[in-house]
Amino acid sequence: MPISREYARSLFADLTQNAPVPLDPDELLHMPRLRQHGHVFFGDIAVRCYKHKARWTYDERDIRAAGRALADMEVGLDDVVDVQLPAYRDIPERDPEEWHRPNWRRQLVSWMFARAQDQLLEQGRHYDAWGSWRNIGANGLPGELTWEEFVASSSRARHLQNIAGTRPLQLLTWSGENWLLPRAYVDLLDRWERQQAELVARARLCSSCGEQGPYWGGWRTPTTSGYITRCPPCSGAAFQPYTGHLRGVQYETIRRRGTRADDYLCRLCKASQASAWDHCHDHGHVRGPLTELTREFLQVRAPFR
Repeated sequence: MPISREYARSLFADLTQNAPVPLDPDELLHMPRLRQHGHVFFGDIAVRCYKHKARWTYDERDIRAAGRALADMEVGLDDVVDVQLPAYRDIPERDPEEWHRPNWRRQLVSWMFARAQDQLLEQGRHYDAWGSWRNIGANGLPGELTWEEFVASSSRARHLQNIAGTRPLQLLTWSGENWLLPRAYVDLLDRWERQQAELVARARLCSSCGEQGPYWGGWRTPTTSGYITRCPPCSGAAFQPYTGHLRGVQYETIRRRGTRADDYLCRLCKASQASAWDHCHDHGHVRGPLTELTREFLQVRAPFR
């Protein structure tokens, strides 16, 4: 039975209120990585998202099954293991595709060092990319960062708290030499890495020819029934190029006519199916069809357009 995101969130929260692993039911509302693979993760459990009449929903059976499994999970808080966090890697060293792959240990390190950098800026101190702030202190954190400051800064944003729908900082402890987490929780996150990688690998394949697309979902296009993956050549064969014939027409006019943006290729990349009409919010004039990714990029750069 399809249920709304709001009801799914409420039901899941009730089922997992005593779960041994800290969870964030709001993941069901925000749907992170939806474009990549169409699921929401809680640990290694992937809850599939469905789209019906342009609205995202869940299957109630999936929510109940995930909630029961997580509530019944056994986690020995005294049975802990060394997390073995990797060394910090700066941006110039990153391989774009490799960096997008799930790696919860690297994510924890990224949170720690990002906060240490922010601390320098907040104190008005000169930022040196290779400065002493990169040195690990006696508390296991970089620079002069304290555990209280780290937790407080992480609480301000969901993306600095959650990994696979769970909140690792509520279980993470420093032994004086190593970072520790419950063994069962470490195993859970390791399984999540494998599960997510498998889902993304399947979602990367063009639905028409099977060609593999970019890891971060550049070929994924939203439709009224969900996301579909289509490579540029297959998109070019399936959709018509936009010739600029609607530029300057009022957006409300083409909406009343039922002229669909997803009948066209994106006016900028000219390789992917468009998903929305880009238009001027001040004057209402249509600029042309865009993909979801391109539209998000232009919205970020809106002050410069």
